[in-house]
Amino acid sequence: MNRRANRTKLADVAAAAGVSISTVSRVFSNPERLAPDTVRHVREVAARLRFTPNPMARALIMGDTPYLGVVVPDISNPYMTTLLKAAQGSSRRRGIGVFVADTDDATDVERHMCEQFARQTRGILLCAPRMSVSHIREIAEMIPLMLVNRPVDGIPCVYTDSTTSIAELVDRLCDLGHERIAYLPGPVASWANKVRTRTVSDRVRKRGATFIKLAPTSARHEDGVAAAREVADHGASAVVAFDDVLAAGLIEGFRQLDLSVPRDVSVVGHDNVLAGLVQPGLTTVEGRSARVAQLAVDRLLAESDPDAVADTEHLGVGTEVVWRASIAEPRG
Repeated sequence: MNRRANRTKLADVAAAAGVSISTVSRVFSNPERLAPDTVRHVREVAARLRFTPNPMARALIMGDTPYLGVVVPDISNPYMTTLLKAAQGSSRRRGIGVFVADTDDATDVERHMCEQFARQTRGILLCAPRMSVSHIREIAEMIPLMLVNRPVDGIPCVYTDSTTSIAELVDRLCDLGHERIAYLPGPVASWANKVRTRTVSDRVRKRGATFIKLAPTSARHEDGVAAAREVADHGASAVVAFDDVLAAGLIEGFRQLDLSVPRDVSVVGHDNVLAGLVQPGLTTVEGRSARVAQLAVDRLLAESDPDAVADTEHLGVGTEVVWRASIAEPRG
């Protein structure tokens, strides 16, 4: 029976030597950056385990592999589609390819794909991760990591900062006379959803209106359609959706209930990715996903340089409201 002669991995050597995976990588790529005793100890453990890095592994360690990994929770979401296209374009201009993984919002799949990309790419763009902070830190020990829309202390991140725009939207709804405003959440594990929930809630209450938090969703179109009945049952005259996909579903759901937008209920979204597909035109927040992707790729490629100085800054990309026809004064 044919078997690979060497099944030992970096992680095996790291565990046996009591050091991090990144330390083992440096022993075989940049040993001069480590203490001689550490290099000697790790090499002795590697020899005992019969570990020998092959040329491809060395290229990965040195950051020479011409690929980045991009991990997203839902590739069908238009925000992620736009982000991926921009990330690919930015990488391609530098001669770098992109491997893409869709986790379908599953944390175990997300972690597995990151571990796999850590062996195949020079860096990972991890978008809206659902993993725990401890697991994210483990991935960051293995390979240069850039987070998108999920700040974690000590790890670089680029995120959409729409708190000011969301407050502006809520103010406009209140100025129009809406007194019962609902928020339709996205995935429970989403950092962006937590921020948007808090922003809408705080602003609605500050303006003296009633805040209604609806049931969480998976941010799919059908979730928005189903939520229209819940909005109507709560008597909300306006609803802020987590994103444009849910907002579009709401508009369709209200149509099925013989309710008109914005005559019977006002609807706003987030991301500005479905402007040409929704009637009436959707008032929303310009998410600037292409700009987020460009900045994230630029920083990740710089971070993957073995001689780069670690950059752990969290960079927020500002947004603006795009006003369209989906909001109006509530019916008297």
